[in-house]
Amino acid sequence: MQLDREHRISAEKASIQRLLGPADVAKWLGVSSGWVRDHATRKEPRLKAVKVGKLLRFRPEDVEAFLRTCTEGIPN
Repeated sequence: MQLDREHRISAEKASIQRLLGPADVAKWLGVSSGWVRDHATRKEPRLKAVKVGKLLRFRPEDVEAFLRTCTEGIPN
């Protein structure tokens, strides 16, 4: 029983990641925070966001996926 609890806690810790704010994403993409908010809150958002109360937060892997979709088909 104790082993199961310890395993569950370690699995939860492993899945914890730092969420980014709009300013962090804006700096990463080289755009304004307003641009990030606009693209995250559209009827069909281009940039996935997590709502935490009134706050918008972003998973790093969602920002990377957004970048991949924007660069597909662009020759190197």
